[in-house]
Amino acid sequence: MRDVKGRYKFSETQHRVLAEAGLLPSEPTAITTAIASRKFTVDELVRMAELGILDSDVRVELIDGVLLEMAPTGRPHGNGVSSIARAFWENCPRSVQVYLGSTVRLTDYTGPQPDVALLRPEASFQSDSVPRADEILLVVEVAGSSLRTDRREKALRYAASSIPELWIFVLETDEVEVSRQPTPEGYADV
Repeated sequence: MRDVKGRYKFSETQHRVLAEAGLLPSEPTAITTAIASRKFTVDELVRMAELGILDSDVRVELIDGVLLEMAPTGRPHGNGVSSIARAFWENCPRSVQVYLGSTVRLTDYTGPQPDVALLRPEASFQSDSVPRADEILLVVEVAGSSLRTDRREKALRYAASSIPELWIFVLETDEVEVSRQPTPEGYADV
């Protein structure tokens, strides 16, 4: 569920499991206050997924410590991601890892889920780790309703984390926007 700010809204059962896991206080009155002000880390997001706290049918991203619910994807989005992934698998060196729709760690408190990422050959691909910004060569976002967010908020965070390149595949126009030369203020070349 979403609240008015787009934050992921935990159910009572999820609150209980979060408290049992030590991620929230166990007192019921403190939970509501804690969840409103609590900043989560990428490690805690991973732990929540491992514990099954997050609904499997709901997509979330961690941005600046806040769990945000992502819009559901449809067939055009899925087709775009599949086409891009297939092109990378067919054309990239085998040493480059194609990483699909999972969390990447930009900072301890920011873990977006790019649709596709290319990871450096030397990236540690352990099942218990989330790729770090310095392991990422390229992120790709397939944008329908998320276009504004992808162009602004996510692009700024990718650039500030020194991700060398961002591609935004715009479903509406069937075009790819390429951003390079990351700076703390955004990409210098778009």
